[in-house]
Formats: sequence, structure tokens, C-alpha cells
Amino acid sequence: MLKQTPQEDIPADLASLIRIGTVLSVDLAEARCVVRFGDPDDPEPAQTGPIRWLSPRAGLTRVWSPPSEGEQVLLVCPDGQIGAAVAIMGIVQDAFPPLGSTTAEMIEFADGARITYDPEVHALLAVLPAGGTVDVTADGGITLRGDVTIEGNLAVSQTVTAEEDVIADGISLKSHKHGQVQAGSAQSGIPV
Repeated sequence: MLKQTPQEDIPADLASLIRIGTVLSVDLAEARCVVRFGDPDDPEPAQTGPIRWLSPRAGLTRVWSPPSEGEQVLLVCPDGQIGAAVAIMGIVQDAFPPLGSTTAEMIEFADGARITYDPEVHALLAVLPAGGTVDVTADGGITLRGDVTIEGNLAVSQTVTAEEDVIADGISLKSHKHGQVQAGSAQSGIPV
């Protein structure tokens, strides 16, 4: 049996529990934001003090994705208290329109970097802006299964080990032959 909430615990104005607002400023060091809410035509609309925002995870697993200035949020105000409000992000609006119109999942960052996974074609894509870099550290090693294509130069600071063969410009490292072979200390010609 559910316990009945006493009538006096319910705020008289239920509209004070949930409001829509727009992020005015973000304090990254304190993980707080200030949100404007109320009538947008009001010359002096109301605003919160610095309040928390909702993150997907905030325990042993943590996600850091702060709101943007101008982002629309839902204010949840426990007991109708604006000072205790929490901003829930993710409301699509004209200033920040939908990122896609398919079943593909996407994350886009402020500089244009984008990570996309399309379950219909089973494709993961990461695109960085010009000059973008990727740095993966895995002291235990990295394993790639499947064919790998590299379009660009490859620099290796340590040993390259191939269990099968290495082929450079059509010439097999494992089974190539040399022309102009002579006995003694002469050097052979280039691979054939």
C-alpha cells in the first residue's frame, strides 16, 4: 500500500515544480549553471542562482558534458524551490536544431567533431575537424580484427612483426629474388 502524501506537502502552485528555461552562463570549475526562465518578453526575466545540471552518470562511472549557453533546459524544482532546482538538458530548439533525421546515433562537439553509429548499416564513424588528432593509450596492447586500410604515412617507433608477409609496391619481402647476383663481396641488385 502506498503511503499517502499529506496535502500540505504539495506546493500550492504545481507550475512552480517544473519550468522551461535557457542557460545564461556556465561555471565549469563549480559544475553549476545559471538559467533564465519565465516570460521571454519580460524585460527582466527571472533567473536562478548557480544550480546543478543532470548528468547521465555521476557515481563510480562519471560523464562530463556541461550545458551550453543558450541551451534550453527543463528546471525541476523540488518543493517548488528555485534555489534547489536542477537543470535537465536536451531540449531541441531553433538555436540548437536536431542533429539528425535517421536512426543513426550521433554526438557532435562544438568544434564540429562528430561520432556516429548507424545500426542500419552497422557503421561507426568518427570525423574530426582539420588538425584534429587521436591519441589512444593502452599499456596492455591494442588488437584490431579485420582488414585495416591506412590512407597516409605510417611511422613506427619500434619493431614491426608480420606473421605472413610484407609487400611493398608489389614486391614480397618474404619471397622476392635479386638480380645481378655475383659471388664474393659484391652486393646484389635491387629486388626483382
